[in-house]
Amino acid sequence: MNNKVATTPSIKPFPPAPSGAASALQARASTARPLGPLARGLIQLDDAVGTLEDWFLVAAHAAIAGLVFVGVLVRYFWNDPLTWDQEVIVALFTWLMFIGAAAAIRHRMHIRVDLVGGLFKRPSFRFVTWINVALGAAAVVALLWSATVNFTEVLGALTPMLEMSQGVLDGALPVGLALLLLHMARILVEHGAAAVFAGELESLQ
Repeated sequence: MNNKVATTPSIKPFPPAPSGAASALQARASTARPLGPLARGLIQLDDAVGTLEDWFLVAAHAAIAGLVFVGVLVRYFWNDPLTWDQEVIVALFTWLMFIGAAAAIRHRMHIRVDLVGGLFKRPSFRFVTWINVALGAAAVVALLWSATVNFTEVLGALTPMLEMSQGVLDGALPVGLALLLLHMARILVEHGAAAVFAGELESLQ
């Protein structure tokens, strides 16, 4: 008689942390409690957004490479240079940079330079990680507010060649910062404060 094991849908696993954050995540996992419906919903939303981010980054890279190739081709073989390609490339690269910064938080690819982290490794100083997250989130929120104000102010300005709204370029910053906050919230809920800014660690001690 064949025994069939029932399987249930599971949440997509988060990218593994580098070795510098492994001990913190293991300690968190040993005392982790079941996630509630709101936390599971946040994780599923972050997974969906992360997938769209990855596809956008691939498409933007491909589009930039294609435009550069076509621009060189028509300039030197047909002697008829494009007049709009640089503007599109700048717009794509701007979005690529800020969406990529958010994706780097999610995939833990940022480099963290640590000056005093070694002084607060004892459990009694665990609150310092929450201060770190609070300060980081406050900085991102302040930047998001400033970027949103700037975005609303440049909506009426037009680019010189394609005459598209300058907001197409400047909108990349608030969108990227909002995505960064989403990824930070997901890491905080799933792995705890110590893992939010856990990346490749460079210690200056």
